[in-house]
Amino acid sequence: MVTSFKISGFTCPACGSVFDARTVTSITHQGQDSDFLPHYLGENPLPYFLVQCPDCNFSAYPEDYAEPEVVQQKVSVPTIKRILSLPICRKIPEEALKFFIAGKIYEETGRNPYHIGNLYLRGSWCCRIHDNRKAEIEMQQMAVKFLRLSVERSTINNPDNLPVVTYLIGELYRRLEDRKAAREWFSAVEEVLIDQEQQWILELTQKQAELNEHFIN
Repeated sequence: MVTSFKISGFTCPACGSVFDARTVTSITHQGQDSDFLPHYLGENPLPYFLVQCPDCNFSAYPEDYAEPEVVQQKVSVPTIKRILSLPICRKIPEEALKFFIAGKIYEETGRNPYHIGNLYLRGSWCCRIHDNRKAEIEMQQMAVKFLRLSVERSTINNPDNLPVVTYLIGELYRRLEDRKAAREWFSAVEEVLIDQEQQWILELTQKQAELNEHFIN
């Protein structure tokens, strides 16, 4: 089985436009990068995990369109135009831009930093797929900022995710060539590991920590 899609109808909570968009119904992947970018079989589904309004460029997960009152309070068309005027928007690939806009909208609406960080992380994956390292770095910097906040503010709802996010922060710092910060976060993984069935994340951490010490990126 490879990636499959369906067409669904949406109403934009920012501008009120009614439109159809392609959404993901199933995916298959085999393997992943060390920051969890999956190697998808078939068409890359990343651009279709989000729905973007064709009129005002509002971008969010499909389920966000079902709760328009959350968005309408703080996100307007002028807000989206302001986001699109930021310099980074001229640098990043179209697929990554969707995740950037969604991340900024999540910031505007006070969403969990864990979810904000994950949006920027996925944006960095899109940049890597397009071989745009400079844009990938900027998205990784935003991702690590909010993932750190999610750990520091204890906003990760599932305790099993804490070791994984702690590792991921270390791996992002390693990729950003901040060896000191990477070492600090890698060393914290074992401290927060509760479930022994998660030994895989400890083994992955040890592997990437070794690469960090040898300047291998």
